[in-house]
Amino acid sequence: MRYSCIVLDDELLARRGIEDYIAKTSYLEHKKSFGDPEEALRYLNLEKVDVLFLDIQMPDINGFEFLSKLKQEINIIFTTAHREFALEGF
Repeated sequence: MRYSCIVLDDELLARRGIEDYIAKTSYLEHKKSFGDPEEALRYLNLEKVDVLFLDIQMPDINGFEFLSKLKQEINIIFTTAHREFALEGF
């Protein structure tokens, strides 16, 4: 079984790192990556995916606020370079 996934992170290098991880993981299928939360939200309103790699700290909206706007249930893997968000991410 393969799980479709997308990446939402405002930092290009972080997106590329996650994309590299996905490419090396046989059960993950990378559908698309986004640097803009609104663009990702529009995509998710049209497409169903299994997993969202979601950055917690973004300029205009944080990952938790983004989650509150989702209309579909989706498995979330929080990604962040900020350890102060680790506990809240769990």
